[in-house]
Amino acid sequence: MTGSEDSVSLSEHLKDAEQQRLATLTALGLLESESVPIFEEATQTAARLLDAPICIFSLIDRDRQWFKSAVGLSRIGLKNELALSRQLPRQDSFCAHVIETKQVLAIADTRQHAVFADRVLTQRYGIRAYLGVPLIAADNSCLGTLAVFTLSPREFTSRDIELLELVAHWSISEFERDFLWRCGAYQLLNAPKPLDAVPAIEPVDATFSSVSAVKANLLHHMTQELRTPLTSILGMTSILHREIYGPLTDKQKKYMDIVHQSGQTLLSLVNEITNLGAIDQRDRRLDLNPVDVEMLCQQALIAIEQTAQCSAQQVRLTIEPGSRIWLLDKVKVRQMIYQLIFSVLQAATEGSTIRLHISRKHQQLQFIVWTSHPWLGEGLPALMLTAGAFTNAGEMTDDPTEFDVNVVPQLQSDRITRQQLSLQLSAQLAELHGGQLMLQGSAEEGYRYVVSLPEAIEMLEEA
Repeated sequence: MTGSEDSVSLSEHLKDAEQQRLATLTALGLLESESVPIFEEATQTAARLLDAPICIFSLIDRDRQWFKSAVGLSRIGLKNELALSRQLPRQDSFCAHVIETKQVLAIADTRQHAVFADRVLTQRYGIRAYLGVPLIAADNSCLGTLAVFTLSPREFTSRDIELLELVAHWSISEFERDFLWRCGAYQLLNAPKPLDAVPAIEPVDATFSSVSAVKANLLHHMTQELRTPLTSILGMTSILHREIYGPLTDKQKKYMDIVHQSGQTLLSLVNEITNLGAIDQRDRRLDLNPVDVEMLCQQALIAIEQTAQCSAQQVRLTIEPGSRIWLLDKVKVRQMIYQLIFSVLQAATEGSTIRLHISRKHQQLQFIVWTSHPWLGEGLPALMLTAGAFTNAGEMTDDPTEFDVNVVPQLQSDRITRQQLSLQLSAQLAELHGGQLMLQGSAEEGYRYVVSLPEAIEMLEEA
């Protein structure tokens, strides 16, 4: 085959790949204008994990790059053209290179880069560093990119790249899974129903149930509405702190920090109220799906990070080598992890590090939680050991002690603490998975919480 024939063959291959990519975008409905919650979560997660001021989840069609979700666009100027239009011509986009190569693109300094120094993002918007990873669909099409931008030069580490790839893979996989589920649900909802499917008279219990459902739905919408003013407060305090409209005194900066941190804490609480509302106490069914356990834990820890910072505490995650995929109900397990970490956080002293370790043992997935302190050593805070919800807690031994979920409800309402309720909810969610929350250790070596969840295959067989 001659060189010209090779060139024609390559051109045809690229054309076919582009046609397939555009067809996949259309089939998945991604070119429609509505926002996608999974993508919103992906940009927020990536921005926090990489400590990046700007993060964009974008899709590229034949001519343009479309921002499906973006964080931090206001940092390049209020009401800038990029933030208003949420799009770029394809030829001006850094991400077009990622689409064409299906490879990660990292630029430490755009002004020193031969290709991107003259691009509009560099010259007009002041982008100085870029890291973008491809969004690969199940059919191996590259649909777009998840990218972070900074306004100063930055050398991205291999860890930065791994984290961004992890978030990108999770987000597009979750979207495709949800898309397939919605297609199946649509077919079920539109299937012919028997004439007696709807009772002539609605039972009284059903009426109360519908009232509860409406109330829960209303609370959900109200908490969602809180996000808009909180986001505006955070955006404006960030702009003022950067002294765009003039210098601030030291005291003004101090007060601005307090307002900003308080706003972040409120926003994280609003997010957790929404997540908590997603768990119906009457629904004991599990929506089991393959879940990346490390990614799930990272999401839970990011949500609690602001609370930890306010108490001068840190949260650290470690995981044993091996496969991170496990069949779980991600909504319930994420809430289980969050509530368990929160309960320990509330009892730990200032300067403590709350540690979460994930391991596999005897065909069970284990989440181990404890604290470490430079002077107090390792283990659980003494306050946690006197909660009274562990069987035989008064006679602590090296043997595992199981949490008794019936103890907390028996306490008087004015004596139940948020910490105890969080611990109880964590134990109940573990039980839904056929697992348990235990206390392990000794006074000499320190105590640890251990949540053990069995393999989902065993749970399905028992069901």
